[in-house]
Amino acid sequence: MFETSKDLLFVVLSLSIFWFTIFLCWLLYQAARTLRNINRIAEILTEKLELISDAVTFMRDRVDHLSSKMGVVSSMLSGLVEKFIVGKLADKLDDRMTTKKKKTKK
Repeated sequence: MFETSKDLLFVVLSLSIFWFTIFLCWLLYQAARTLRNINRIAEILTEKLELISDAVTFMRDRVDHLSSKMGVVSSMLSGLVEKFIVGKLADKLDDRMTTKKKKTKK
């Protein structure tokens, strides 16, 4: 079968190249799987970040909407406070002024 040692060398080299080629194909397959998994993780991360961004935008809009209404409520409350408290103070001041006028006329 093998006439010289050179023939044996060629057989061993051809088997080595064959196994090396199989190893490179397996390595390329594993690299492709790894890159596919990284791509999936990046897509999932992007989706989650978009959900978080949407939630933050929703909360910001709700707070802005609420704060705009709080301005109206605040002005209404200040009007009520002015009407009742300042009105009562003015009434008491008028009462005092009338009692002083009555005392000075007597």
